[in-house]
Amino acid sequence: MGSANYSKGPWLQRFANGKPVRKPKQQEPWKAAPDLSRDIIASAQCILDRENFVRELDRHLKHRDFLELRKTELLYKKYLENVSEPLMQKLKDKMNSQSEKEAWKRRQEQLSQYLNYCAKKGYVFLDDYDPSEYDPFFQKTRTDCWKV
Repeated sequence: MGSANYSKGPWLQRFANGKPVRKPKQQEPWKAAPDLSRDIIASAQCILDRENFVRELDRHLKHRDFLELRKTELLYKKYLENVSEPLMQKLKDKMNSQSEKEAWKRRQEQLSQYLNYCAKKGYVFLDDYDPSEYDPFFQKTRTDCWKV
């Protein structure tokens, strides 16, 4: 009976006073939580590093594209200054140096040379050709199997 009173005693005492009979241990922090939070922070940092890397790479590629475009523009400018414009100027000077009569006379002379050459051959049309001089079928080695 003493044991029954003993078992009832502390329970009544605890219930009446509101204080537990045993002192609870200090609650220790859960050890998985800091490890988990470290993993989350490390993952977030990894994602941020990747985003920064992609941002830097994109900026670098845009800058490189800009430099290549600028290089092309400068190369074209050099071409215009050193090749195209001097050549065009020489052509204009040559064209302006000849009078219309000289140009007409030169064209007539070239036409008469062409006609004399064709008259010497005996024909002018492209359908007529001399196989000893030009053979358009020289490299044709196979027969045309699709002809009916």
